[in-house]
Amino acid sequence: MGHVLSSRGPERHIVAANTFDAILELDLRQERISDALRRDFWNTGNPPLLGPLTPRQQGQLIELMRTSLWHCDYMADMAAADSPAASSGSCAHTKTRTAQIEYIGSLSTKELAALFYTVDMAGFGFVRACKYEAEEPTGVGEDHGGQASHAAHLIEAGMEELTDWETGKEGMLPGLRMSLVDAYRNRLEDATDVDLEASLRERVRSLVMTPQKT
Repeated sequence: MGHVLSSRGPERHIVAANTFDAILELDLRQERISDALRRDFWNTGNPPLLGPLTPRQQGQLIELMRTSLWHCDYMADMAAADSPAASSGSCAHTKTRTAQIEYIGSLSTKELAALFYTVDMAGFGFVRACKYEAEEPTGVGEDHGGQASHAAHLIEAGMEELTDWETGKEGMLPGLRMSLVDAYRNRLEDATDVDLEASLRERVRSLVMTPQKT
């Protein structure tokens, strides 16, 4: 286990490897990811582009997303390896971006599709969170009223570095979505005339809708 980024606050400070604090951080992440996936932010009962799901299908989707958020954490921690002596803030160096892109290239097709769809769902979730915050009066709609704060909760669970990456904050190297699409293109024998984003989403649909072997 190398250095990791703390998720105890908005400034993700570096936690040294092989320490008690690092172990606590990993435990905290698992708890926060589990908590995050239970919240309405994700709308796993009727997710975008998939439609209404049965409890079994929801469970399969949640497990795909749980793995995706773990990958997000792992890639975010690469910033700690790049600069172990300082706080990461919301930036990472070219070396980190290159390592993250290489890591994405090592993922299976299933993992690429799941991560791509998780990024999609996070985008929809942020839009919904902002809508609820703007439209609901204070104290109304308690089921949704914590959506904006939950968005920050997700960032703490491993999305901050990748959000900066996706929005092109540093103006260098392909964004997260493009890196996922490029990695998927490299897996196909012939990507000519293939809508790669639609194909990735269709793979997720198949993974979610098909009963898993026991």
